[in-house]
This record gives sequence, structure tokens and C-alpha cells, in this order.
Amino acid sequence: MAFRDHLSGAFIPTDSVSCIHGLFDLSVNRGHEMIMANVTETPGHSAALNVLSRERLCSVLDVSPSDLIDVLGWAMDNPQPLNIVSSGPVLENTQDIVELSKLPIPHHYREDRGRYMSSSIVIAEYDGLRNVSFHRQFMRDDSHVVARLVPRHLRTMVDNARKNGDTIPIAIVNGCDPVVLLAAAMSFEQHIDELTVASTLHERFYGVPLPVVELSNGIPVPANAEYAMTAEILLDDDIEGPYVDITGTIDE
Repeated sequence: MAFRDHLSGAFIPTDSVSCIHGLFDLSVNRGHEMIMANVTETPGHSAALNVLSRERLCSVLDVSPSDLIDVLGWAMDNPQPLNIVSSGPVLENTQDIVELSKLPIPHHYREDRGRYMSSSIVIAEYDGLRNVSFHRQFMRDDSHVVARLVPRHLRTMVDNARKNGDTIPIAIVNGCDPVVLLAAAMSFEQHIDELTVASTLHERFYGVPLPVVELSNGIPVPANAEYAMTAEILLDDDIEGPYVDITGTIDE
């Protein structure tokens, strides 16, 4: 399924909302209910907030919170191959050069350094391994983001690539179905391809394995995602914070 299939019942403001603090302020004022709004700075683009609360997600998937944990564990133990398809909604509108400022990337807290993609996933492949994970990404300019990579599987992949002087091809994906986001958020002690876990969850809840399309750099992405961008992790570092993290603490 697609991310937009889960937006039924969202509050839709009459006027467009600024992605510079406006989306955040609206969410606070409405008690963090699910919202879908046109974005002032990016005509033709919308943003959705507060879609994946635990209560709502379990209701949509028709599973209790306690059973969901068990299903995730089962999927981890039973990964299955992807369903590679030739086309999908994510490829309906394509362009060669992405101008990040024209996407509805929000500036949440006023203490944040700037605009961040905080709910996108990164799909990376290097040396025969694939990793799917969440990483907040500061929009440095129209063609670069700066991501904080904590010591987990993608960080290990990057460290190994840098020893060889290699960059890493990736896809940055926004607006995936919740089962993909759940798999990307899981932590494994040993390497597991999170897309294969997502494929198992997709078949469990929707009856078919996860359909994916391959981008021009060979990275597979969910065919029903809203945005998918080819990119690469470079060899240089930059400043990423400050950013107000999940605890409400300013993370430098």
C-alpha cells in the first residue's frame, strides 16, 4: 500500500501552511492530531503529520499493540525476497536535478539549525550489504544534506567505505507505507536486510510482498513511496546540529 492510503480522517487546513515553524505550530495547537496541509513555500506539495501514532497504526493494521511487537519479531525471523516491479507511483514524476528547497522539508523547533528531513529513510548498499534506517538530515543547500550517523550498521558501512576511499550509493525516501517505516526503525544485532523484513510485513498485512522499483543507481525503493532521491554518502564531514531530539533536549 501507499503512505497516502493511511491519511483518511486527517485535518486539512483551508489555507496553506508554512514549513518554517508553521507545520509544527499547527500540530501543537491541534494536540498533535493527524494533519495534511498544502505547504506555502512549495506549491504543489503537501505535508502530512502525526500519521503513525501507535494507536492509529494498530487500528489501521487491525492488530493490538502487544500483538504488533510479536508480529515484528516474527517478521524479523522470516524475511522474504522483494517483489521487484518495473514501475510504480514513485516514478510517476521524475527529474534529473533535485532542488531540496522546493520540497516540503520542515523547520520544526525554532532551536533547530534549520530545515530537516526527520522522517525519511536511507537505503544504502555497499560491499554486498543493504541497510535501511532512519537518519535526520539537515538541508545544507539545494543539493546536500548533513546526516548524523550514530554507531550502528550504516555507520559501520560508511566507516568501511571510507577506509577504501569509497562513497556509498543511497536512496533517500519519504512517505513510505508504515510497514516499511516499522522495519526501518527496528534494531538488529546481526545484519538483516530491513527491506526483506518489510516485505514479510507487507504480505502479512496486505497479502502481497513489498513491491519495489530500482532507481538509476541500482538501489531498490518501495514502488508506492511519495519521494525517492538517488544520492551518495560523501567522504567529507560537516556540522549537523543543533536539533531538538525526541527527549526534548537540544542535541548539539
